[in-house]
Amino acid sequence: MSGGIKRSEAVPMAVACPFCGTEFEYETYVEITLPADRRLKKRLLNKDLFYPVCPSCGEQFKLKPNCVYRDDSRMVLVVVTDGKSTEIARMMKTGSAGLRNVRTEVDLENLVKGSYKRRLVYDIDAFREKILLFDGGYDDRIMELMKYSLSQLLEKEHRAPVYRIFLEDASGSRLTFTAFMGISVPFEPVTIETPGSVYFEYRKKYMGRLGKPEMDEYILTDLKWAKKSGLLEGEDPGFLLPS
Repeated sequence: MSGGIKRSEAVPMAVACPFCGTEFEYETYVEITLPADRRLKKRLLNKDLFYPVCPSCGEQFKLKPNCVYRDDSRMVLVVVTDGKSTEIARMMKTGSAGLRNVRTEVDLENLVKGSYKRRLVYDIDAFREKILLFDGGYDDRIMELMKYSLSQLLEKEHRAPVYRIFLEDASGSRLTFTAFMGISVPFEPVTIETPGSVYFEYRKKYMGRLGKPEMDEYILTDLKWAKKSGLLEGEDPGFLLPS
């Protein structure tokens, strides 16, 4: 491996299938560092990492991992954890999160100064989405504003609350979202597609009202942030839902 950068090592994890109860061992990772771990990033985006398939019943389910993703070329640091600890957010603000990946004093200085876009999420789908967005050159704050607006339209259309909504694919000219509707399991999945041009319309309209994406206030960029920002109050959502 060039530059002496080592690939992250697998950590065996005992998991139990939520569908049939079968227990088995699954290889997971506590860090994904680019460029060394391109293969792991690809597996995550393809839902082949942290999305085990039960060897008994064949059902796929999601894990609640603890993992640090770091892309030095894009200056991105994303942490996923299964618990909503305020301590982790504090560590990310001071630059002490992800220190296992820091190899030079310059790396540490960049983290402390906030040169990296630092994000904290609590769900593997949100973790995958952040990486998908940053990998595609999208601003996740703009996308969260879009998702919040879209969720409001979906709630009116389906007369049910949106439990979660994620960007699934942005590889073509259209953006594909998956929303989970309802107040309890089983949630109803709804797939929505919208032209990619809507993102650029939102970006043009709202980017000037936002600060630099590396600022501490954007570490928790999610639907709650989008609502709290107040940017969409009284605004035309700009979405057309398929009939």
